[in-house]
Amino acid sequence: MSLKLPPHDLEVLSFSAPTPKKVQAWVDGLPKMNVGESAKRLYNAVQELNRLKTDSETRFQLMEIMRGPIHFICESLGKHFMNKSVVLPPKEAKIAALAQALQNHLATGYKAVTMQLLPRVRNMDKEAKKLCQRAIHRAIAEQSHVLLRSFQLYYPAPGGLWREMHLLYLIAQRFSMLEQETADPEDAGWESSIEDLYCRALLLATAKPNQLRQQQIQQVYDATRHWCRFAEISDDKSVTGLFVIDVMTDVPPIYQSLMRRTALPHNIRYFDASAVSDHLRVLLQLPAGQAHPEPAFVVPERFPAELTRILIQAWGVLTERAFTRIEEQGSLTLSIGLSATHYFVSGKVDFNRMVSGGSDKVLDPELNNPFLQHGPGGRRRDAYEHNDVWGLNVDTSRLQLDKNKVLDEMEDYARQQQAGAKDKYPQYRCDIINTSPGGFCLNWRQDVPLQVRTGEIVGILEDDKAHWSIGVIRWVKQFKDQGVRMGVELIAPKAEACGTQVIHKKGGASEYMRTLMLPELKAIGQPATLITPNIAFHVGYKVNINEGGLVSKGQLIKQVTSTASFSQFQFKMLVPAAGRDAPEDAAAPAPTTQDKDTQDDDFDSLWSSL
Repeated sequence: MSLKLPPHDLEVLSFSAPTPKKVQAWVDGLPKMNVGESAKRLYNAVQELNRLKTDSETRFQLMEIMRGPIHFICESLGKHFMNKSVVLPPKEAKIAALAQALQNHLATGYKAVTMQLLPRVRNMDKEAKKLCQRAIHRAIAEQSHVLLRSFQLYYPAPGGLWREMHLLYLIAQRFSMLEQETADPEDAGWESSIEDLYCRALLLATAKPNQLRQQQIQQVYDATRHWCRFAEISDDKSVTGLFVIDVMTDVPPIYQSLMRRTALPHNIRYFDASAVSDHLRVLLQLPAGQAHPEPAFVVPERFPAELTRILIQAWGVLTERAFTRIEEQGSLTLSIGLSATHYFVSGKVDFNRMVSGGSDKVLDPELNNPFLQHGPGGRRRDAYEHNDVWGLNVDTSRLQLDKNKVLDEMEDYARQQQAGAKDKYPQYRCDIINTSPGGFCLNWRQDVPLQVRTGEIVGILEDDKAHWSIGVIRWVKQFKDQGVRMGVELIAPKAEACGTQVIHKKGGASEYMRTLMLPELKAIGQPATLITPNIAFHVGYKVNINEGGLVSKGQLIKQVTSTASFSQFQFKMLVPAAGRDAPEDAAAPAPTTQDKDTQDDDFDSLWSSL
């Protein structure tokens, strides 16, 4: 077992004397307010330290001195490349690469300590074993940060990372160093073992990070500090772990069913995270405010329910692909985000105009204009209020116009206005890599917009279709030579653009917000649903649904799904809009006693008949 290390060929350092005291003084003198200069100095210094000829104890001390400043600088650098577009601009990409390099070099220093100590560890040197355990612990901790950042940027893990992490684990296992705990000042003083850190990295890698957003990946990483001890690694083939690891390869854990049988049995480890999945499933079923029955299973505050569901599935069961993928050549048009998709689904109608029924206020009579209330041909309020058409005093001699000609001119003008108007939202062309009835794998042929994130609503316009389908981005990956690819799940073949407002219990209602009404999907037994923003709407809320000026009253009865961008609800219609029936495909369960009481108190449908 050997780790990849640079040669130790430096007798002296260019920036300091090679002693812990002098290097500490050099670190204290770094211009911390100048992140660029500090990063440059640390980058050069840590590489020199990795080539320095020195004993293992001194090297470990020097790495510990460098570790705090490097973590500080990496956190500062993150502000330049986190929460940006999937494909970073060249400058931001270089900054991200610098952060990765700094922590990679730091991990290399700890790996060098490990390799220097191994001969003494083999000779049963207790002090050497103790220091070696700490060095391996630190090395895996630094590699885990590199792995976390790779996942957050949708990059593959750096070459060799998994191979070396597996080897560090094997060294610790070989010399019985897996279970001793070490405090980490850079992780809030968390006391953890090498096995804890290794399991934490495995949990992160198997959480389907390419289906998560940057913030969600960070939330998973933070939470797995508490959950890693509920996962299990074993070399016993009788263990029914969902994942397997070939520890002699540069490959992360994979599903056991996908494992090639050519791997040597003694190189295989089985990873079982089902206990974590089970505890999370219990968490979702608990009433609000009730503690988890497993006291040791700690869940961070405000951990999102939708993320919990994703992790239950990721660590609990292997989901089979519902449809076979078919390679296909072609392209399609996308809109990104709920607002943009609503705009194109509505036929590019202005939202305020849509919810007002498309009326043109400039054509309405100005009833409050005193200058138009008197005189020949003037429009008088009493004429409108009393329905007295003769009171309008219209001079018909001036209205001898050809009706058809007027209509034609109005249509021509509308077409010219629409053709000349610039779209409020952009459309994007993407190449199709493969397709199935459930969705698409797409490749970006242009710069990837900032809105491309997992869980985002997209509109899909295929070249041979006249209407927009609705999808959601499920995963994003970057490939070195192939750019950015993403998986889009198709959730509805069409939609109707509408506006929805929440009805407040104490009267009044919120502003209308853009929503999409999806038709019933009989194939999966799903009634009509409503796509809403992920804020303001919750199960049980009563809402007004405005479809082109026709307002129906409904109630959200079940949340079908939720992401960081949108929620999808089943709803029941309480009061259909005047002039239309309740949609047959809307959920309409038999009313409960509570529903009946609610309807008895609801008089909105009564006013028009009085």
